Amino acid sequence: MANQQRDAGAPPPGGASSDGARQASQQNVHGEGNYQATRDYNERTKRFMESGRVDEAARNAAPKSEQEAQEMAAAENEGRRHAKEEDPEITLPESDIGPEDDSAPDPGEE
Repeated sequence: MANQQRDAGAPPPGGASSDGARQASQQNVHGEGNYQATRDYNERTKRFMESGRVDEAARNAAPKSEQEAQEMAAAENEGRRHAKEEDPEITLPESDIGPEDDSAPDPGEE
């Protein structure tokens, strides 16, 4: 076994190469640990909220027909079905959800 050739890209036995260490540190920049991306997202969100375009965006995102509203509700329910657990802070009682609930203003109305 002493004559076995080592893969050219593999780190030397007994330690990681500097390339391997660099790749490991770069891998930590993605996913939930990407703090720079989080800061960028939070800053863009803050600027959007302060821009005064939120009501317009909400109106543009509203369903254009009853069929579209039903499709959106079905998609939301499907997403919830796959969720591990619903956030209790945003869960509404069933009676508060749906087109028959007129207590909430339409997007853009106050």
